[in-house]
Amino acid sequence: MDYLLNLQAENLTLGNALFASLGFDMVLQGCTVHDNGNGTVNIAAGIIYIGSEALRFDGANNVASNGSKTFVKGAYTTSNSETFGDGSIKNVYREAKAVIADATGGNVTQIKIKTTLYNLAQYIQDRVQGYEVKGAIKEVYDLDGTFLTNFDASGLGVTPRWVGWARDNGSNGTPGSVGMTTIAAGTYTDPSNGEQTVYIEGEPVGEPKHLLTVNETAKPAGLPQGLEGPHKKPGDGGGMDIFYVTGGLGDGFDADQRHNNMQPSMPVYRVVKIS
Repeated sequence: MDYLLNLQAENLTLGNALFASLGFDMVLQGCTVHDNGNGTVNIAAGIIYIGSEALRFDGANNVASNGSKTFVKGAYTTSNSETFGDGSIKNVYREAKAVIADATGGNVTQIKIKTTLYNLAQYIQDRVQGYEVKGAIKEVYDLDGTFLTNFDASGLGVTPRWVGWARDNGSNGTPGSVGMTTIAAGTYTDPSNGEQTVYIEGEPVGEPKHLLTVNETAKPAGLPQGLEGPHKKPGDGGGMDIFYVTGGLGDGFDADQRHNNMQPSMPVYRVVKIS
C-alpha cells in the first residue's frame, strides 16, 4: 500500500475508535437539513458515522423526508495516480463516502432521513438524561405520537435515549403494571383505627371493578337483613303503623354486576430501566 494510503488508513482507524463504543449511527458534523415543505429536504455536506465508520457526505437536494431514505456507506473510490517530486507515482487517497439509498433490505441503518437527523449532540443529551439506576420507573405522556417508535415489538428500547429501558408490559423482565397505579411498598398503618396493611413490592393489589358481597350491602333500617314481603313498620312513638313492601337485598341494582372501583386516572406509557 502506498504510504499516503497507509497514513490515511491509520488516521481513520484512530478517528473511528473514538466512536466505536457508541453503537449508533449519527451525524458528527454538518449535514444541516433544510425542509423544503413538500415532503423533501436538502442536506448540506458533513461527516456521518455509519456502522463503526466516520464517512464524508457531499450533500444532496430534494431527498424524501418520510423515512424511506437512509445514509449508507458507498463504494470505495481511489484517486488518479500522481507523480511526486522524487519521481515516484502514488495514489493520493482511497475513500468511501456516505451516500443516500432506500431504507430497505440491507440498506436499513439507524439514521433514516427525516426533517431532522440524529446527531452527536442529541446522542450525548439522550445518554445523560437516560442514566438511571436499574429498576427505575418513568411515566411518559406521548405528546406527538412518536413515543412507541423508540421500542421494538416486545417493548425493548432501541433508540439511544431508551437503550436499557423497556415498556412495562410484562416482557423483558418487567413486572407488567399496565392499568395499575403505583404505591410505595411497605407496611401502611390506617391513622383512623391503627389497622395495618402490608404492600409487597411487585405484588398487584386492588381491582378495577368490584362485586359487592352480602356483608357490603346496606341493611334496610329497622328490618332484618334480607327479609322479604310486607312488614309492619316499627312503632315510632305514637305515629300510625303502616305496612309497606321491602325489596330483597340488592334490589335497585344488578346484584351480579361489578361496579367501577377506580379513582379518576390518566393512562400514560410506563417504562422500566432493565440494565
